Amino acid sequence: MHDAVGNEASHAKKAVFRRLVDIYAAGDLSALDEVIARDYVGHASAGDRDLDGFRQSILHFHNLFVYARDSFQVDDQLVDGDKVATRMTAHVKVRATGEPVTLIGINIARIVDGKIVEEWNTWEQLQNPKPQDKNSEA
Repeated sequence: MHDAVGNEASHAKKAVFRRLVDIYAAGDLSALDEVIARDYVGHASAGDRDLDGFRQSILHFHNLFVYARDSFQVDDQLVDGDKVATRMTAHVKVRATGEPVTLIGINIARIVDGKIVEEWNTWEQLQNPKPQDKNSEA
C-alpha cells in the first residue's frame, strides 16, 4: 500500500510541473498562482528570481518567441522526494523572423503541498543543421 501512495504522490508532483508547462506556453500569468508558491525562488543562469521575476521572465521569452499550445514536449520526468526533474524540448518560432527554433531544457522543481517552491533550470538552443552545398562532396 505504501508504494501505491508514493506512486500517487509522484504522479501528482509530475502533474504540477506539467500544468506549469501548459501555463508557460499559454503565457497565462494569472494562472501561475495555481502551481507556484508565494515564497517561490527560481535559480536560473540570469540569477535568482522571485514570483514576480518569474512572471517577467515569461513575458520576456514570449516577446522573443511564439509559443503554440503544444510547444513543450516533456521527454523525461523523475521524482525523488519533493523534487521533480524534467527534461524537455521546446519547439518555438522567433517572433521577429518566424524562424523555427528547438530548445532543450532541464528543470528541477521542489514541490511542497502541490506548489513549486523552488526550481533550478537551464535551457539551450539546438543548432539547426546547415543545408548541404550541392557542389560539395559528401
